[in-house]
Amino acid sequence: MAMTGGKMGDMKSDINITPLVDVVLVLLIIFMVVTPLLQRGYETKVPPKQVTNTPPPTNLDQIVVRLSEDGGMFINKEQYTERDFLNKLEEITKGRENKVVFFAADGNLLYDKVARFMDMCNDHGAKNLGIVLDDINPTATSGEAPK
Repeated sequence: MAMTGGKMGDMKSDINITPLVDVVLVLLIIFMVVTPLLQRGYETKVPPKQVTNTPPPTNLDQIVVRLSEDGGMFINKEQYTERDFLNKLEEITKGRENKVVFFAADGNLLYDKVARFMDMCNDHGAKNLGIVLDDINPTATSGEAPK
């Protein structure tokens, strides 16, 4: 056994790059075959969108309660006394699976009155209250009330 160069016991270790080149060439061939397939598209005919000027249908099943500045209580624009309001609200929400009620109040009311009114609605069937904001000022700073 003849070994050239180096000291006795030193083995020259080289990396065998033949398998690496084989793998790289196989990957190159795969990408060359697959790339044109990915660029192809399918021709489909889609019907044109029909433009209509009709507004989307409104949900007539919504409940909107409103508290006016003078203390008037409304359900969907019909005014009620406090006792009739609470009875009507219970009657409306009793048979519903979705107990969502939208709430609106006059902007000049004190927070205390609004909070008590919301609590009354919650106690009489309105389990989820959504707040309706009529006039929102997009330039208002944080914490500024709508006018």
